[in-house]
Amino acid sequence: MSPIRDPIHGYIEISPYIEELLDTRTMQRLRNVKQLGWTNLVYPGANHTRFEHSLGTYYLASKVSAELSREERMEIEIAALLHDIGHGPYSHDSEDIIEFYTRRKHMDVKFLLEKEEISTILDKYGISASAISSHIMGKTKIGQIVNGTLDVDRMDYLIRDSYYTGVAYGMVDYSHLLRNFKFHDDNIVLFHRGLKSAESLLMSRFLMYPSVYNHHVGRIAGAMFVNALDVAIQENDLDPTHLQLIDDYELNVLMRGYNKYSSEMIDRLNNRNLFKRAIYVGFDLVDKSIVKYAKAHKEIESEIARLAGIDSGYVLVDIPKVPEFKEKNVKVLMENEQLKYVDNVSELVRIIEQSYASDWRMGVYTLPEHREKVAGIARDYFNVEKVAKQAKLEVA
Repeated sequence: MSPIRDPIHGYIEISPYIEELLDTRTMQRLRNVKQLGWTNLVYPGANHTRFEHSLGTYYLASKVSAELSREERMEIEIAALLHDIGHGPYSHDSEDIIEFYTRRKHMDVKFLLEKEEISTILDKYGISASAISSHIMGKTKIGQIVNGTLDVDRMDYLIRDSYYTGVAYGMVDYSHLLRNFKFHDDNIVLFHRGLKSAESLLMSRFLMYPSVYNHHVGRIAGAMFVNALDVAIQENDLDPTHLQLIDDYELNVLMRGYNKYSSEMIDRLNNRNLFKRAIYVGFDLVDKSIVKYAKAHKEIESEIARLAGIDSGYVLVDIPKVPEFKEKNVKVLMENEQLKYVDNVSELVRIIEQSYASDWRMGVYTLPEHREKVAGIARDYFNVEKVAKQAKLEVA
C-alpha cells in the first residue's frame, strides 16, 4: 500500500497488518464519525474524523515503539489504530448514553475485536484480541503509549483538533516530546530535557478546553443530541447496543423518522436552530457541591420545566464533571536519576492544575422564548449568587 498523506504528519507508511485492518468495516465506519461531534456548529472546519485521528495515533505510536520487540511493536501499533473503534456517532456526544445503557466505555472494545472481520486478521498475525484490548485500556506496560498520563492519543487529537478548528493553541513539538519518552521500571517516564515540550502539551490541552471542547454552543448542541437519543431509546425507536455499529450519517437519517421530539431535535441541530443559555455559571457563583447533582439532572429538568409551565424536554441541565488532571502523575527522570512527579518540578504545571476548575461552567438551556422565565427559576433552584454591578471608576 502506498503511504497515506496526512495533513498533520505528512506521509504515513502503512504496514501490511495495518492495511488489512484499515479495510475492515469496523475501521471504515470511523470515516463517518466526526472527531468533535457537533463542534462544527462552532468551528465550521471541525469536520475531521475518528479515522484520521486513528491513523495519526498509529503513526505516533510507531515512532515511540521503535525500541520494542517485533511482537510488542505490532501489538501497540494495532492498539493505537483500533483504540477508537468503540466510539458511537458524534464521538463523545454519544459516549454517556452508550455507557449508561450498555455499561461499556468507548475503550471497552473487546467485543468488537472478537468479531470475525477483526479477529481473523489478528489470528493471522498471531495477535491476541485480549492483549490488544488490555493495551487500549492502558492496563499493560506498553499500553501506556496509547492510554497513559502523556500518551500519543492526546498528542494527536490536540494537534489535529487545533488544526481543523483554526485555534492555534495545539501547536506542540511532539517530535521532541516523543524523543524524551522512555520506559523506566515498567513505567513510561519523561526525561527532564523534555519538560518544556510536556508543559507546552499540557498548556495546549488546558487552553483548548474552554475554547473548543467546552465551548457553550457545543455543550448546548451536545445536550440536545443526548436528550434526543435518550428519548428515542425510551420510546423503543433505538436499540442502544447498535450505537457502536453505526455512524453519524446513519443515525442522523434514522432520527428523522423517530418520535416527534427526537426528530425535532435532530432537525434543530441540522439547521443550527439551537436552545439558548438561560444560565451559564461557574464556581464563583455556585457551590462546588453542585456537581453531585449531575446524575439527577433529568429530575431537575422536569421540575424547572414544570415551574416554568413548559413541556419537559425543553429545559436541559448541563452539570459537567470537574476536569481531572491526570497528567500530574507524569514522572520526570531528573539529571541525578531521581524520579519526581511533574507538578513537583514545574511551577507551570501546578498553576494549570489549580486553574482547571476556573473554566468549569454549569448550564441550563431552553428555547429562546422561555429564556428569561427559565433563568429566574433556575437561579432560585440552584441558589445562584447574583453578580454585583461593577462600580464606576471615579475620575479625580
